[in-house]
Amino acid sequence: MLHAGGLDRAEPDPVMLDLLRWHGAEEVEHRAVAFDMYQHAGGEDPARHVRRILGMAVTAPVLLYLWAWGTAYLLRHDPQLAARSRYALREHNRAVRKGLLPTWRELGAAIPRYLRRSYHPSQEGSLRTAVAHLASSPAARAAAGAVGRAAIS
Repeated sequence: MLHAGGLDRAEPDPVMLDLLRWHGAEEVEHRAVAFDMYQHAGGEDPARHVRRILGMAVTAPVLLYLWAWGTAYLLRHDPQLAARSRYALREHNRAVRKGLLPTWRELGAAIPRYLRRSYHPSQEGSLRTAVAHLASSPAARAAAGAVGRAAIS
């Protein structure tokens, strides 16, 4: 999402684009917390690696369903859409071609990377890019200012 030029070309509301990218940068920034805790609690002995594979087999379809459901919900409730829209694979693929969403190949390629024993979340995304975005994001700067003002009060 931090590198998706299609989002810029789509000319979205600047506040929403900043919020979307802020969220992506935050995910990169704290991506390893749960994984590191998992490692600390027992990590990658052979039984736990099998458990991680089984966990992926269960959660991936659930996340895919929730993603489709969430997209459909947002489409149905978007006041800027002229008619009630529904999630459609054809429209999803159009968004992929425009660079608004990752390709199915990109999404699918993440699974074998995750299943490697040597995997760590720090191998995904660029922390430098995320921190640079947070330093320039109007939403992040406003939040930092609010925290600073609250600390003074």
